[in-house]
Amino acid sequence: MNTTPPTELQILRDVERAIAEALPPGWSEQPAVLPSGVGAKTARVLEVTSPGGERLVVLIDATRSIEPRSAQQAARRARSCAETTNGVPVVAAAYLSPRTRRILEDDNVGYADTTGNLRIESGTPGLFMFLTGLTRDPWPKPSGLQSLRGRGSARAVRAIIDSVPPFGIRELAAKSGASPASLSRVADLLDREALITRTQRGPITEVDWKGVIERWARDYDQLRSNTVYRFLAPRGLADFEKRLIGIDVETAATGAFAAQRFDPVAPAKIATVYAENPLAVADALDLRETEAGTNVILLAPYDRVVFDGMLVRDGLPLVSPSQLAVDLLTGPGREPSQGEATLDWMKENEDVWRT
Repeated sequence: MNTTPPTELQILRDVERAIAEALPPGWSEQPAVLPSGVGAKTARVLEVTSPGGERLVVLIDATRSIEPRSAQQAARRARSCAETTNGVPVVAAAYLSPRTRRILEDDNVGYADTTGNLRIESGTPGLFMFLTGLTRDPWPKPSGLQSLRGRGSARAVRAIIDSVPPFGIRELAAKSGASPASLSRVADLLDREALITRTQRGPITEVDWKGVIERWARDYDQLRSNTVYRFLAPRGLADFEKRLIGIDVETAATGAFAAQRFDPVAPAKIATVYAENPLAVADALDLRETEAGTNVILLAPYDRVVFDGMLVRDGLPLVSPSQLAVDLLTGPGREPSQGEATLDWMKENEDVWRT
Protein backbone atom coordinates (compact mmCIF):
# COMPACT_ATOMS: atom_id res chain seq x y z
CA MET A 1 0.00 0.00 0.00
CA ASN A 2 1.15 3.55 -0.73
CA THR A 3 2.71 5.44 2.17
CA THR A 4 0.61 8.52 1.39
CA PRO A 5 -3.20 8.57 1.43
CA PRO A 6 -5.02 8.92 -1.91
CA THR A 7 -6.19 12.28 -3.19
CA GLU A 8 -9.86 13.25 -3.40
CA LEU A 9 -9.96 12.29 -7.09
CA GLN A 10 -8.43 8.89 -6.35
CA ILE A 11 -10.91 8.43 -3.50
CA LEU A 12 -13.83 9.17 -5.83
CA ARG A 13 -12.58 6.68 -8.43
CA ASP A 14 -12.01 3.95 -5.83
CA VAL A 15 -15.39 4.49 -4.17
CA GLU A 16 -17.28 4.53 -7.49
CA ARG A 17 -15.65 1.20 -8.36
CA ALA A 18 -16.46 -0.23 -4.92
CA ILE A 19 -20.13 0.76 -5.21
CA ALA A 20 -20.40 -0.78 -8.68
CA GLU A 21 -18.89 -4.06 -7.44
CA ALA A 22 -21.07 -4.15 -4.31
CA LEU A 23 -24.42 -3.69 -6.08
CA PRO A 24 -26.74 -6.72 -5.91
CA PRO A 25 -27.28 -8.81 -9.07
CA GLY A 26 -29.49 -7.06 -11.59
CA TRP A 27 -28.64 -3.55 -10.38
CA SER A 28 -26.59 -1.16 -12.51
CA GLU A 29 -24.91 2.21 -12.10
CA GLN A 30 -23.66 4.98 -14.34
CA PRO A 31 -22.19 8.45 -13.78
CA ALA A 32 -24.67 11.34 -13.84
CA VAL A 33 -24.30 15.06 -14.39
CA LEU A 34 -23.18 16.98 -11.33
CA PRO A 35 -25.65 19.78 -10.51
CA SER A 36 -24.39 23.34 -10.65
CA GLY A 37 -23.36 24.66 -7.26
CA VAL A 38 -21.81 21.38 -6.11
CA GLY A 39 -18.01 21.32 -5.89
CA ALA A 40 -16.96 19.30 -8.94
CA LYS A 41 -13.52 18.54 -7.53
CA THR A 42 -14.79 16.72 -4.46
CA ALA A 43 -18.15 15.26 -5.49
CA ARG A 44 -19.58 12.75 -7.93
CA VAL A 45 -23.12 11.68 -8.77
CA LEU A 46 -24.04 8.10 -9.61
CA GLU A 47 -27.40 7.01 -10.97
CA VAL A 48 -28.22 3.54 -9.68
CA THR A 49 -31.00 1.51 -11.34
CA SER A 50 -32.85 -1.42 -9.77
CA PRO A 51 -33.84 -4.57 -11.73
CA GLY A 52 -37.37 -3.13 -11.90
CA GLY A 53 -36.18 0.14 -13.45
CA GLU A 54 -36.45 2.32 -10.32
CA ARG A 55 -33.71 4.93 -10.10
CA LEU A 56 -31.65 6.14 -7.16
CA VAL A 57 -29.24 9.06 -7.14
CA VAL A 58 -26.13 8.64 -4.98
CA LEU A 59 -24.04 11.74 -4.26
CA ILE A 60 -20.48 10.99 -3.13
CA ASP A 61 -18.68 13.81 -1.32
CA ALA A 62 -14.97 13.10 -0.86
CA THR A 63 -12.62 14.47 1.76
CA ARG A 64 -9.07 13.19 2.05
CA SER A 65 -9.15 12.80 5.83
CA ILE A 66 -12.04 12.85 8.31
CA GLU A 67 -11.62 12.50 12.07
CA PRO A 68 -14.53 11.70 14.38
CA ARG A 69 -14.78 15.28 15.63
CA SER A 70 -15.28 16.52 12.04
CA ALA A 71 -17.64 13.71 10.99
CA GLN A 72 -20.86 15.61 11.69
CA GLN A 73 -19.61 18.58 9.67
CA ALA A 74 -18.80 16.22 6.77
CA ALA A 75 -22.27 14.68 7.08
CA ARG A 76 -23.94 18.10 6.91
CA ARG A 77 -21.95 19.04 3.81
CA ALA A 78 -22.79 15.77 2.03
CA ARG A 79 -26.45 16.10 2.96
CA SER A 80 -26.52 19.68 1.69
CA CYS A 81 -24.97 18.62 -1.63
CA ALA A 82 -27.39 15.70 -1.96
CA GLU A 83 -30.40 17.98 -1.52
CA THR A 84 -29.73 19.44 -4.97
CA THR A 85 -30.16 15.96 -6.49
CA ASN A 86 -32.76 14.56 -4.07
CA GLY A 87 -30.26 11.75 -3.65
CA VAL A 88 -28.60 9.63 -0.97
CA PRO A 89 -25.57 11.38 0.59
CA VAL A 90 -22.36 9.37 0.94
CA VAL A 91 -19.27 10.67 2.75
CA ALA A 92 -16.06 9.28 1.26
CA ALA A 93 -12.48 9.41 2.51
CA ALA A 94 -9.22 7.54 2.28
CA TYR A 95 -9.98 5.86 5.61
CA LEU A 96 -12.87 6.13 8.06
CA SER A 97 -12.31 4.90 11.62
CA PRO A 98 -14.95 2.77 13.39
CA ARG A 99 -15.90 5.78 15.51
CA THR A 100 -16.26 8.03 12.44
CA ARG A 101 -18.40 5.44 10.68
CA ARG A 102 -20.68 5.13 13.69
CA ILE A 103 -21.18 8.91 13.83
CA LEU A 104 -22.07 9.01 10.12
CA GLU A 105 -24.44 6.05 10.49
CA ASP A 106 -26.15 7.70 13.47
CA ASP A 107 -26.52 10.81 11.28
CA ASN A 108 -28.25 8.72 8.56
CA VAL A 109 -25.49 9.41 6.05
CA GLY A 110 -23.83 6.74 3.92
CA TYR A 111 -20.08 6.27 3.91
CA ALA A 112 -17.29 4.66 1.91
CA ASP A 113 -13.51 4.57 2.10
CA THR A 114 -10.69 3.19 0.00
CA THR A 115 -9.92 0.33 2.43
CA GLY A 116 -13.28 -1.40 1.79
CA ASN A 117 -15.59 0.09 4.42
CA LEU A 118 -18.95 0.92 2.81
CA ARG A 119 -22.52 1.50 3.93
CA ILE A 120 -25.34 2.83 1.71
CA GLU A 121 -29.04 2.54 2.50
CA SER A 122 -32.13 3.61 0.58
CA GLY A 123 -35.83 3.10 1.23
CA THR A 124 -37.09 3.71 -2.31
CA PRO A 125 -35.90 1.82 -4.20
CA GLY A 126 -34.98 -0.57 -1.40
CA LEU A 127 -31.21 -0.99 -1.27
CA PHE A 128 -28.78 -1.83 1.52
CA MET A 129 -25.05 -2.31 1.00
CA PHE A 130 -22.66 -2.94 3.87
CA LEU A 131 -19.01 -4.00 3.65
CA THR A 132 -16.20 -3.92 6.19
CA GLY A 133 -12.62 -3.02 5.42
CA LEU A 134 -9.73 -2.03 7.66
CA THR A 135 -10.28 -1.10 11.31
CA ARG A 136 -6.95 0.74 11.62
CA ASP A 137 -5.69 3.66 9.58
CA PRO A 138 -3.05 2.52 7.06
CA TRP A 139 -1.87 6.14 6.90
CA PRO A 140 -1.70 7.15 10.59
CA LYS A 141 -0.72 10.68 11.44
CA PRO A 142 2.65 10.81 13.21
CA SER A 143 1.66 13.22 15.98
CA GLY A 144 -0.15 12.32 19.19
CA LEU A 145 -1.00 9.09 20.96
CA GLN A 146 -2.42 6.49 18.55
CA SER A 147 -3.16 3.57 20.89
CA LEU A 148 -4.56 2.93 24.37
CA ARG A 149 -2.22 0.02 25.00
CA GLY A 150 -0.03 -0.01 28.08
CA ARG A 151 -0.33 0.50 31.81
CA GLY A 152 -0.23 4.29 31.79
CA SER A 153 -2.93 4.59 29.15
CA ALA A 154 -5.14 1.99 30.83
CA ARG A 155 -4.94 3.73 34.20
CA ALA A 156 -5.78 7.05 32.53
CA VAL A 157 -8.70 5.53 30.59
CA ARG A 158 -10.14 3.98 33.74
CA ALA A 159 -9.91 7.31 35.55
CA ILE A 160 -11.71 9.17 32.74
CA ILE A 161 -14.43 6.52 32.45
CA ASP A 162 -15.09 6.12 36.17
CA SER A 163 -15.21 9.83 37.08
CA VAL A 164 -18.20 12.14 36.75
CA PRO A 165 -17.28 15.32 34.83
CA PRO A 166 -16.42 18.12 34.94
CA PHE A 167 -12.83 17.53 35.98
CA GLY A 168 -9.40 18.85 35.10
CA ILE A 169 -6.32 16.77 34.33
CA ARG A 170 -4.49 17.62 37.56
CA GLU A 171 -7.61 17.10 39.64
CA LEU A 172 -8.16 13.69 38.04
CA ALA A 173 -4.49 12.73 38.50
CA ALA A 174 -4.66 13.52 42.22
CA LYS A 175 -7.88 11.52 42.59
CA SER A 176 -6.90 8.45 40.55
CA GLY A 177 -3.14 8.11 40.78
CA ALA A 178 -2.80 8.24 37.00
CA SER A 179 0.04 10.45 35.82
CA PRO A 180 -0.89 13.90 34.47
CA ALA A 181 1.19 13.18 31.33
CA SER A 182 -0.69 9.94 30.57
CA LEU A 183 -4.04 11.58 31.27
CA SER A 184 -3.19 14.47 28.95
CA ARG A 185 -2.12 12.18 26.09
CA VAL A 186 -5.16 9.94 26.47
CA ALA A 187 -7.48 12.96 26.66
CA ASP A 188 -5.98 14.30 23.41
CA LEU A 189 -6.68 10.98 21.67
CA LEU A 190 -10.23 10.81 23.00
CA ASP A 191 -10.82 14.42 21.96
CA ARG A 192 -9.72 13.62 18.39
CA GLU A 193 -12.12 10.67 18.44
CA ALA A 194 -14.99 12.94 19.63
CA LEU A 195 -15.39 10.83 22.78
CA ILE A 196 -14.93 13.68 25.24
CA THR A 197 -15.83 17.36 25.27
CA ARG A 198 -13.55 19.89 26.92
CA THR A 199 -13.18 23.60 27.08
CA GLN A 200 -10.03 25.14 25.64
CA ARG A 201 -7.36 24.89 28.34
CA GLY A 202 -10.13 23.99 30.76
CA PRO A 203 -11.80 20.94 32.27
CA ILE A 204 -13.31 17.93 30.53
CA THR A 205 -17.05 18.60 30.62
CA GLU A 206 -18.53 15.49 28.95
CA VAL A 207 -17.39 11.87 28.54
CA ASP A 208 -18.99 9.31 26.22
CA TRP A 209 -17.94 6.55 28.63
CA LYS A 210 -19.53 3.77 26.54
CA GLY A 211 -17.65 4.95 23.46
CA VAL A 212 -14.42 5.22 25.47
CA ILE A 213 -14.78 1.62 26.68
CA GLU A 214 -15.40 0.43 23.12
CA ARG A 215 -12.38 2.42 21.89
CA TRP A 216 -10.22 0.94 24.67
CA ALA A 217 -11.37 -2.54 23.66
CA ARG A 218 -9.75 -2.04 20.24
CA ASP A 219 -6.30 -1.96 21.87
CA TYR A 220 -6.85 -4.17 24.92
CA ASP A 221 -7.34 -7.94 25.15
CA GLN A 222 -8.34 -9.74 28.33
CA LEU A 223 -6.15 -12.80 27.67
CA ARG A 224 -3.23 -11.01 26.00
CA SER A 225 -2.86 -7.87 28.08
CA ASN A 226 -2.56 -9.92 31.29
CA THR A 227 -0.42 -12.93 32.25
CA VAL A 228 -2.61 -16.04 32.06
CA TYR A 229 -2.50 -19.16 34.26
CA ARG A 230 -4.90 -22.03 33.48
CA PHE A 231 -6.09 -24.47 36.12
CA LEU A 232 -8.57 -27.18 36.93
CA ALA A 233 -10.61 -26.84 40.12
CA PRO A 234 -11.25 -30.57 40.68
CA ARG A 235 -14.35 -30.06 42.87
CA GLY A 236 -16.02 -27.67 40.43
CA LEU A 237 -16.75 -23.95 40.33
CA ALA A 238 -19.23 -23.84 43.22
CA ASP A 239 -16.57 -25.18 45.59
CA PHE A 240 -13.92 -22.91 44.01
CA GLU A 241 -16.08 -19.83 44.55
CA LYS A 242 -16.87 -20.73 48.14
CA ARG A 243 -13.18 -21.16 48.99
CA LEU A 244 -12.09 -18.11 46.95
CA ILE A 245 -14.26 -15.78 49.05
CA GLY A 246 -12.27 -16.56 52.18
CA ILE A 247 -8.77 -16.45 50.72
CA ASP A 248 -6.16 -14.06 52.11
CA VAL A 249 -4.91 -12.86 48.70
CA GLU A 250 -6.27 -9.85 46.80
CA THR A 251 -8.52 -11.12 44.01
CA ALA A 252 -11.24 -9.76 41.73
CA ALA A 253 -13.54 -11.87 39.58
CA THR A 254 -14.06 -10.84 35.96
CA GLY A 255 -15.41 -12.22 32.68
CA ALA A 256 -18.50 -14.42 32.61
CA PHE A 257 -17.81 -15.49 36.21
CA ALA A 258 -18.43 -11.90 37.34
CA ALA A 259 -21.08 -11.13 34.71
CA GLN A 260 -23.40 -13.84 36.06
CA ARG A 261 -23.79 -11.68 39.18
CA PHE A 262 -25.60 -9.18 36.96
CA ASP A 263 -27.21 -11.70 34.57
CA PRO A 264 -27.82 -15.03 36.36
CA VAL A 265 -29.39 -16.48 33.20
CA ALA A 266 -25.92 -17.26 31.84
CA PRO A 267 -23.90 -19.39 34.30
CA ALA A 268 -20.14 -19.35 33.74
CA LYS A 269 -18.32 -22.49 32.66
CA ILE A 270 -14.92 -20.95 33.42
CA ALA A 271 -14.05 -18.71 36.38
CA THR A 272 -11.69 -15.88 35.40
CA VAL A 273 -10.12 -14.08 38.35
CA TYR A 274 -7.45 -11.40 38.73
CA ALA A 275 -5.07 -12.30 41.53
CA GLU A 276 -2.25 -10.31 43.08
CA ASN A 277 -0.38 -13.63 43.39
CA PRO A 278 -1.95 -16.28 41.13
CA LEU A 279 0.34 -19.09 42.25
CA ALA A 280 -0.46 -18.44 45.91
CA VAL A 281 -4.17 -18.66 45.07
CA ALA A 282 -3.60 -21.90 43.16
CA ASP A 283 -1.72 -23.44 46.09
CA ALA A 284 -4.28 -22.32 48.66
CA LEU A 285 -7.23 -23.67 46.66
CA ASP A 286 -5.56 -26.88 45.45
CA LEU A 287 -5.87 -25.97 41.78
CA ARG A 288 -4.19 -28.18 39.21
CA GLU A 289 -2.29 -26.48 36.39
CA THR A 290 -3.59 -27.75 33.05
CA GLU A 291 -4.12 -26.88 29.40
CA ALA A 292 -6.99 -29.34 28.94
CA GLY A 293 -10.20 -29.24 30.93
CA THR A 294 -9.54 -25.74 32.26
CA ASN A 295 -12.30 -24.33 34.45
CA VAL A 296 -10.30 -21.61 36.26
CA ILE A 297 -8.18 -18.86 34.69
CA LEU A 298 -6.09 -16.73 37.04
CA LEU A 299 -4.77 -13.47 35.64
CA ALA A 300 -1.71 -11.61 36.90
CA PRO A 301 -3.00 -8.10 36.11
CA TYR A 302 -1.38 -5.68 33.71
CA ASP A 303 -1.73 -3.06 36.46
CA ARG A 304 -3.18 -2.82 39.95
CA VAL A 305 -5.88 -0.54 38.57
CA VAL A 306 -7.97 -3.70 38.04
CA PHE A 307 -8.52 -3.70 41.81
CA ASP A 308 -9.80 -0.08 41.85
CA GLY A 309 -13.54 0.48 42.22
CA MET A 310 -14.39 -3.14 42.98
CA LEU A 311 -17.93 -4.25 43.82
CA VAL A 312 -18.86 -7.14 46.10
CA ARG A 313 -21.75 -9.43 45.17
CA ASP A 314 -22.71 -12.44 47.34
CA GLY A 315 -19.43 -11.97 49.20
CA LEU A 316 -17.37 -12.27 46.00
CA PRO A 317 -15.11 -9.31 45.03
CA LEU A 318 -15.69 -8.26 41.41
CA VAL A 319 -13.75 -5.88 39.19
CA SER A 320 -15.36 -2.51 38.58
CA PRO A 321 -18.09 -2.50 35.90
CA SER A 322 -15.85 -0.55 33.50
CA GLN A 323 -13.06 -3.13 33.80
CA LEU A 324 -15.60 -5.94 33.52
CA ALA A 325 -17.06 -4.44 30.34
CA VAL A 326 -13.72 -4.20 28.52
CA ASP A 327 -12.72 -7.68 29.70
CA LEU A 328 -15.97 -9.13 28.37
CA LEU A 329 -15.87 -7.22 25.08
CA THR A 330 -12.41 -8.69 24.39
CA GLY A 331 -13.04 -12.09 25.96
CA PRO A 332 -13.64 -15.50 24.35
CA GLY A 333 -16.87 -17.23 23.34
CA ARG A 334 -20.08 -15.39 24.14
CA GLU A 335 -18.41 -12.92 26.50
CA PRO A 336 -18.59 -10.01 23.99
CA SER A 337 -22.41 -10.24 24.00
CA GLN A 338 -22.29 -10.25 27.81
CA GLY A 339 -20.13 -7.14 27.51
CA GLU A 340 -22.92 -5.38 25.62
CA ALA A 341 -25.37 -6.39 28.37
CA THR A 342 -22.94 -5.03 30.97
CA LEU A 343 -22.82 -1.69 29.13
CA ASP A 344 -26.63 -1.59 29.28
CA TRP A 345 -26.52 -2.27 33.04
CA MET A 346 -23.92 0.49 33.48
CA LYS A 347 -26.16 2.96 31.67
CA GLU A 348 -29.03 2.21 34.07
CA ASN A 349 -26.81 2.26 37.19
CA GLU A 350 -24.28 5.06 36.70
CA ASP A 351 -24.66 6.15 40.32
CA VAL A 352 -23.34 2.75 41.45
CA TRP A 353 -20.00 2.81 39.61
CA ARG A 354 -19.17 6.46 38.69
CA THR A 355 -17.88 8.89 41.30
